[in-house]
Amino acid sequence: MNVGAVFIGLVTGFTSAFFGIGGSSIDTPVIRTFLNLPPLQALATPLPLTILTASIAIFSYRKVSLIHYRVAGLTLLTAFPTMIIGSFATAILPGKFLMLFTAVVLVLVGIDFIVKDLAEKSFAMLDYPEERPAWKILIVGGVIGLLSGVLANGGGIFFVPAFVMLFGLKIKEAIATSLLVVLIIALPGAAIQASLGHVNLAVMLSLALGVIPMAYLGAKLDIKTKSKVVMLLYGITMVVFGIYFFASQLLAQF
Repeated sequence: MNVGAVFIGLVTGFTSAFFGIGGSSIDTPVIRTFLNLPPLQALATPLPLTILTASIAIFSYRKVSLIHYRVAGLTLLTAFPTMIIGSFATAILPGKFLMLFTAVVLVLVGIDFIVKDLAEKSFAMLDYPEERPAWKILIVGGVIGLLSGVLANGGGIFFVPAFVMLFGLKIKEAIATSLLVVLIIALPGAAIQASLGHVNLAVMLSLALGVIPMAYLGAKLDIKTKSKVVMLLYGITMVVFGIYFFASQLLAQF
């Protein structure tokens, strides 16, 4: 058992369920930073746990009717196949590029949510149609599915802000809906990454020991926390850690 990995699982299991991002987006930079796994292993090892984290968390969200099933269903139509394409692409892309790309994504998403929090009243005044345009959801799903496959994560870090800013879902609805999508599209991604030999089984099992109890707790706490607090914490966490991770990987020897 890897004690460091268990501790990482405790922390990231909670934050993943609390913010609705599945897990791999946070786990990858943390594992690379503190366990020093090779880039492709750091990228892919947490992905199977995304399925576990999302399954545990979604049970809590489902009971309070926060999942927007139409948005989730349309998203999956395009996200599922493009996730498969992106997953195979990780085998030909440089590891350092993938790590730096992960860091940039963390920062951009964090900034999005900080801005969204500061301008909450302005966004609330926007007139989103009751039936979000299907074509827009399909395009967003396809693009995010591809990015998620390349970065070997479930895509929650992209889906949550997209659902809020493009389709007008409330933050908790976006988190719950994202987890349902992540749960399904992570399945082929995890299988492909395992077949490519990118998953470190020992580290993955140690992470699971921490993830299982904390994912449920994170989802429960999110339901009881004010949306504004959730958004601001999400944004600050992503920006601070994303900047740190980018700098560390830029200077690292691969």
